[in-house]
Amino acid sequence: MRSALTLILILAAVPPATVAEPWFDRVLITNDDGIDDPRLVALAQAFAEVAEVVVVAPLGNCSGSTNYVSAFQRHEVAVESRDLGPGIEAWGVDGFPGDCVLLALTGMMEDDLPDLVLSGINSGPNLADAYLASGTIGAARLATQLGVPAIAFSNLDPDDPTMLAAVPGWCVELASGVVAESLEPGRYLSVNFPDGPADRVQGVCWAAPGNEVFHDAFEPGGTDDQGRRIWKQRWWFDDGDDQPAEGDVAKQRAGWITVTPMRLGDLDVPALNARFALPVWASP
Repeated sequence: MRSALTLILILAAVPPATVAEPWFDRVLITNDDGIDDPRLVALAQAFAEVAEVVVVAPLGNCSGSTNYVSAFQRHEVAVESRDLGPGIEAWGVDGFPGDCVLLALTGMMEDDLPDLVLSGINSGPNLADAYLASGTIGAARLATQLGVPAIAFSNLDPDDPTMLAAVPGWCVELASGVVAESLEPGRYLSVNFPDGPADRVQGVCWAAPGNEVFHDAFEPGGTDDQGRRIWKQRWWFDDGDDQPAEGDVAKQRAGWITVTPMRLGDLDVPALNARFALPVWASP
């Protein structure tokens, strides 16, 4: 089995000419910033060079939607065709990233499932605990739940021509290699790009989630026309002063592309194995 160091060297040092042929033939791409976002378009066009690409993405911005599926309440979604370039089948959905993934994998692509789901490239980072609220990560998580390996890509400034030109091709390299091909059921990847131009990227590394960066609060407001009290929600990012040096926050801030292996499941295995005594049920 290859070591983490070996995989890092593969990610950071292999020249494009020697990258292995993609193991996938068909990919699904979605995002939470909307189907017209230039980052999604750039990602789709890069993958269209090596595979069949189907884009199913929200019509508008759905940031912070996690893996919410509005179709569970509405029981329907509306879909419209979009032109994102040659070799790309694209559909805009009046829903959330979760709707898009569920629609694609259980409906539109059910008879010919993709080999890989790609989510992003998100506008901002999804570091540390921010992944819990992210629609970008939520889409990858839901795809994994439905049995298709996934990669979420975050933090690309479309106004930086050097990164916009370099990042999509690198995403193809990552997806084409052993790192993505060896993803086991229930596993997915979260990738965060650093800020700044391409020539300031320090390299690529594995990184665990750092300490808390996502903060939110509700503050009392006025009342609505029915006399109900209004509470206004606000949120902000604050890295704090106690980020671990090898965590994704510190490494991304220092100019590294961070790759974080993620997994499904909330089962507390030690608590289950402990088998603490439970109260006996006495029928009334």
